[in-house]
Amino acid sequence: MEHVNTLINNKKFKPIIRFGCVGGLNTIVDFGVFTLINSLFGVNYVVSQILSYSSGTLNSYFLNKLWTFDDTITNKKTTKEIVQFIVVNLASLGVSLISLSILMNDSSMNSFFAKIISMVLAQVVNFLGYRFWVFGSVEKSKPVAKKIA
Repeated sequence: MEHVNTLINNKKFKPIIRFGCVGGLNTIVDFGVFTLINSLFGVNYVVSQILSYSSGTLNSYFLNKLWTFDDTITNKKTTKEIVQFIVVNLASLGVSLISLSILMNDSSMNSFFAKIISMVLAQVVNFLGYRFWVFGSVEKSKPVAKKIA
């Protein structure tokens, strides 16, 4: 058990583990919305993907910013960060749509299996973009020590 705690609290692995937890929740949101829209209402898989992905993305921004990457106090303006977050997610959405289209059109793959594969590929893009561009490239503000007179 001590090895597990050491791994979880390791500065190198902590963001990856937290990203995985947030990703799990985002996946539930994304997959739930996709299933609801695509299966229950019969909406085209591309439209369903865009709507479901957007739902998970909203959840992702807040949880990754505040918990995964501990980006609560930064020198970066929030507007710039949100624009960067949107750019990363548009790239990720593009990867998911392209992979979903390839898997759906070039095979008789079930839409849910194709969705899972496209989600995995998109998450690689998300993690790298969040970690190294959106939330990871900022130096945290350090508390200023007060001098006692």
